Amino acid sequence: MDIIGLLLNPKGIREKDWNSSAIITPRTEITYRQLYEKIYFTVQWLHSIGLKRNDKAAILSENSLEYVILILSLWKAGAIPVPLNIRLLPDELEELILFAGCNFVFIGNSEPGLKSIPGISLIKFPLHEEQAGNYLFPNSELSDFPDNNELENTALIIFTSGSTGKPRGVELTFNNLLNSAFNGDKLFKHRDNDRWLASLPFYHIGGFSIILRNFFFGTTLIIPETLTTEDIIFSIKYLNPSLASFVTTQLKRLLETGLKPKPVLRHILLGGGFLETKLVSEALNKGWDVIKSYGTTETASFVTALTAEEFKNKPFSAGKAIFPNQILIVDDNKNILPELKVGEIAIKAQSVAKGYLNNRDENNNKFAGNIFYSGDYGHLDADGFLYVEARREDLIVSGGENIIPYEIESEIMNYPGVKEVCVFGKEDKEWGHIVLAVIASDENIELKNLKEFLNDKLPSFKHPKKIYIIDELPKTELGKIRKGNIIEMFSK
Repeated sequence: MDIIGLLLNPKGIREKDWNSSAIITPRTEITYRQLYEKIYFTVQWLHSIGLKRNDKAAILSENSLEYVILILSLWKAGAIPVPLNIRLLPDELEELILFAGCNFVFIGNSEPGLKSIPGISLIKFPLHEEQAGNYLFPNSELSDFPDNNELENTALIIFTSGSTGKPRGVELTFNNLLNSAFNGDKLFKHRDNDRWLASLPFYHIGGFSIILRNFFFGTTLIIPETLTTEDIIFSIKYLNPSLASFVTTQLKRLLETGLKPKPVLRHILLGGGFLETKLVSEALNKGWDVIKSYGTTETASFVTALTAEEFKNKPFSAGKAIFPNQILIVDDNKNILPELKVGEIAIKAQSVAKGYLNNRDENNNKFAGNIFYSGDYGHLDADGFLYVEARREDLIVSGGENIIPYEIESEIMNYPGVKEVCVFGKEDKEWGHIVLAVIASDENIELKNLKEFLNDKLPSFKHPKKIYIIDELPKTELGKIRKGNIIEMFSK
């Protein structure tokens, strides 16, 4: 099959108007026909610089129109895109580029500070007008291009952006991406006039999957000037998205500005870590149609969803699996546990990745056919709704008791003056682990009063033995708390 044929052909997965808007930015707008022409020129340029089928191409850039064109062109040329986090240090980027076996590095509207890497071509993009002028564009028929893509071929290598440990390269196939897009359509029921806001970075699976959903179902992609709160607000006000995907930090900042959603904004998908129930409740009360979700890079984005209507009865849930996805709760021997029993969350889906690049041990441990063992802890209720409680590495075992940090964090967050909190275990000779808490606050919090507050909320074995107060918790660029950094700072 030809993936670009599926994406852009008016007679593909969903009927498209060839002259309708494909991509809108604050500066420009192009139709599906114009996008196709730009891909045609870019593919020829890629061939002219020596790119071959199955080459791996790292991409370092902020979100942009040219980024999307490059992704689609690499696929058209039979190459494998490797989007990288532009906020990594040059040495970290070089390590990932070499680990992934990239042949090319395309550097867009960012300056990563990379030096030359032997055997790897570092190339600035986008394609310039004079370069495009060297090629002739024939009749706009998709048959002009050969079929380059098989469903089980690796389509994308995207590195996890977890809060602890080194990033791992996740190999996703075209079949994984297709099935993830279908999951989205079951939830959003895409309409001809829908507009997707590219509200997350494309090197993050949440952002990349927006590209896929948009083109598979013939909608319009809105790319803000940047991902700052100000530019997101501008796009919501003046470019009229009907669908968007946020992480909790972004939604929190939007609510703080007092922005009210326009009627055209149908749904907000919310994901990216443990979700604050109070935040979702506040957003719903202010007119934002929030859908909570749960998924991973390894499952090509979300696999469960909790609609605004379902939130009324199941506010702490991450939703039900979108059919035919399945959520299984398993014990340490991977035996399936009954409802209400806490265990590891395993995800069975066609969107489950091939595995991690060059990591046989982790693949044997984490993947089994179409099942991914997530390392997250949770349970299913009697109605099949998922409750995510902790990551396996976050679980605290103190005096033989299993302690879930999120439960403690939720109670501390209810104390006046607490902005954010991170709870973790520190090794202890007597107890195995003791509970520590690091709080971010702008106020003078009396620890004695906080401890008294927790007396009525938590059993004594769950009380933090030490509490630290700082101004801000370290976070990733997507607002995830860098738990590994905090543990390193406060466990000594």
